[in-house]
Amino acid sequence: MENIQIDPKNLQQMLAYELIANTNSSFFLTGRAGTGKTTFLRNVQKMVDKQFITLAPTGVAAILAGGDTIHSFFGLPMEVCPPGTCGKLNEARILTLLHADTIIIDEVSMVRCDIVDAIDYTLRKTLRTTLPFGGKQIIFVGDMFQLPPIVRQGAEWELMHDIYQTNEFFFYKANAIKNMRMVKIEFQKVYRQDDDKQFLHILENVRMNKVTPENIMNLNRRVVQPEAKDGMVITLTSLNKTASEINHKCLSDIDAEEFVYEGTVSGKFDDKRLPVDLNLHLKVGAQVMFTRNDQFKRWANGTLAKVVKLTKDEIHVCLNNGNTYTVPCTSWDSVDFEYDHKSQKLKKDVTGTFTQYPLKLAWAITIHKSQGMTFDKMSLNLSHGLFAAGQLYVALSRVRTLDGLFLSKDVIPQYAYTNREILAYASGYNDEHLINNEIESGKAVYAALRQNDYDEAARQYLLLVNRKALAGDIKEAMLQAKRFLDTVVCDDFLMGSIENVPTELLKANHWPATFLAALLSLYAGKYEQALMLADTVLQKHLCQEALYVKSRALAMSGRYNEADEVNVLMGDVFDMATPDAKVLYNIAMLNEMHIGEPGLDLMRKLVEAKPKYDRGIHALRMLMKRKSIMLDSTRESELIEAFNSDMTEEEFDNLLKYTRKKAPKSVSYLIMRIKKQELDEELF
Repeated sequence: MENIQIDPKNLQQMLAYELIANTNSSFFLTGRAGTGKTTFLRNVQKMVDKQFITLAPTGVAAILAGGDTIHSFFGLPMEVCPPGTCGKLNEARILTLLHADTIIIDEVSMVRCDIVDAIDYTLRKTLRTTLPFGGKQIIFVGDMFQLPPIVRQGAEWELMHDIYQTNEFFFYKANAIKNMRMVKIEFQKVYRQDDDKQFLHILENVRMNKVTPENIMNLNRRVVQPEAKDGMVITLTSLNKTASEINHKCLSDIDAEEFVYEGTVSGKFDDKRLPVDLNLHLKVGAQVMFTRNDQFKRWANGTLAKVVKLTKDEIHVCLNNGNTYTVPCTSWDSVDFEYDHKSQKLKKDVTGTFTQYPLKLAWAITIHKSQGMTFDKMSLNLSHGLFAAGQLYVALSRVRTLDGLFLSKDVIPQYAYTNREILAYASGYNDEHLINNEIESGKAVYAALRQNDYDEAARQYLLLVNRKALAGDIKEAMLQAKRFLDTVVCDDFLMGSIENVPTELLKANHWPATFLAALLSLYAGKYEQALMLADTVLQKHLCQEALYVKSRALAMSGRYNEADEVNVLMGDVFDMATPDAKVLYNIAMLNEMHIGEPGLDLMRKLVEAKPKYDRGIHALRMLMKRKSIMLDSTRESELIEAFNSDMTEEEFDNLLKYTRKKAPKSVSYLIMRIKKQELDEELF
């Protein structure tokens, strides 16, 4: 890796880079204020050959992150999303999702768990797959020790409680995340307050609920009023009303002409997403804050300045360092993500632009709105107290040094409250064993998944299952077994690929080990053993995975009617709304080849769900030819002619692969005609 923008001495950055660059694994990226999460992600997106989408829970956060809001992008309702909530997506948005590799969700501490489950369901339903989050890599980014998600008391809170059986609604409470392994990487090197070790220690103790009397004493030494020599100081307060009152009063107190600078909006730009006021009111002497980084690095988001000269068309400010600048107008884009057929890449489509000076009045700001900003001098107004877990940490971590902090009154220990559940969740940060396991498995299948080679990806997962089981790592083997079963479609070629089933698994008396023994026995060609072990599991734990193993063991043993009964049970017991590719494939083949039941429409559904899985197209072609059914076409198509011809499977496969590379529109037309083909009745 040649790019020096990733710190090679920062282990956590290197591990996060590996996960993004070389795997499809979703993970949580966290770190205290000032650890460079945002900078890291910006750099990685320039370095890694992937298609990224960036989302955030609020409009302003989305604009600052250069992305869209979660609700807008996925078409989700603003109220609580109960199980089964599917976003409303148009064809352009669906196409965007199809070609995206990685979705970054920023400021995830403020995202409720029901929103995460709605994202998962929308992706699985839209992309027609059972894979978590539709098989897309999701990077959840944020600091859980900062401000939590907001849930209104009353009906909204009661509904969330009924759904999740908890009083806390953090993003990781989502069922989608509970059902997968998501590693957690915490950036630990602090770049912001690196020169103030004492303050760093205090911040860490506040963050981790370990504040000591000495920490409180050192903080309260800063109960002092800023003086003129301190220069510009911004006040942080817990209430919007207080911040507005302070800014309004301070501006009114200046005896000078007031200038109003009107921002302009072109296209569509939601008022709620405006990063600064549409109409900016200023006077000479006003204290302002920059709301955007300067490309020449003269100031950053959060830099304070004093207005020294105003004209109709110009604003001149002086920074704390004494430098005076003429502030240029800047523009913020409201973007939509679209897929560009010509370049075969995702592009940001600018739907609207807001142009204004990147300034806002800054005698005061709320703690909530200060997230992501850094100040040299900051006064914390405690007149109304602090009312949310994490507020003190957010406020204190905005300022670079302890000497730059001014307190209106003493900090009391109760303010340094951190949610105990967040502390427990943080105990799993930087588990190198789990992270390295994730990198190992991710690397094993990533190349295959990028090429839509589900057969090779499934083979690699199965080898991992066997390897981890042989090493006695049952938990890891079970995780990889789930991923194998989520990925595999046709498993005929895997029969006999396992040489020996670990003896320890056969002797074990707990169901996970027995299930692994059943799975490996199936692919070792020991079908009766697999059947017996699957039945043992099902006596203790009714699960779709064990039923699948039983069905396949029966089918491979020639007991087709019994396999059909197990398939019917799977359809009756488990939700088949989201197509399970392996189940569709095997029921279709079993019905058509052995039972005499209809299966063509199920195979058509498989091709719809996985249009890039060539084995599914071959299987449909073979089954249609057995019934002398021709694929309809409204225009000449060499590929459809080949589909309907007596061409051998090998010849057709070569043509299909060639056409995918040279004339992808022809393959798209083939898939479209398959979707429109009338076959037999639906089974489910």
